[in-house]
Amino acid sequence: MKMIVHDMQEESWHGLGVKLQEKDIVISDAAACTGSEIESAMGSCCQLILISRCVYGGFSPFIQGVLEKCRRHFGPLLEMRHGQTHYEVKGGNKNTFGMVCCFYGEHITPQEEQSARLQSVSDGISLQARGVKIIFYDTIEKLSQLKGIIL
Repeated sequence: MKMIVHDMQEESWHGLGVKLQEKDIVISDAAACTGSEIESAMGSCCQLILISRCVYGGFSPFIQGVLEKCRRHFGPLLEMRHGQTHYEVKGGNKNTFGMVCCFYGEHITPQEEQSARLQSVSDGISLQARGVKIIFYDTIEKLSQLKGIIL
């Protein structure tokens, strides 16, 4: 099961023509989800795909809000991983899903790209993803190239 979180307008999302399976979950501004629904999906997904406008070298406010809800999946304890402090993850979904972070936006500077890469890797470590793939697109139309990645 894939969990796709995006901040695009609905017509832009449907314009991508992404083929979804019945079990796949799409979270967008239009389809509001509660924290418990997000936690439940996080525990059973095999791929987490974040599609976000690059805002000051990071995720958009909507995507950041969803990630905050995902953090409820963490325990109150901290642990050291890869020389950094991260939240300890509850449950058994450690390293069971891959994470794909897709950023789009015109005029993304090299500094913003570097910052977005660092944040994505840090979030992947915190969520204990088995790997993080980071992709940048300069226009929302070029996101149609995602079909090969999401499938």
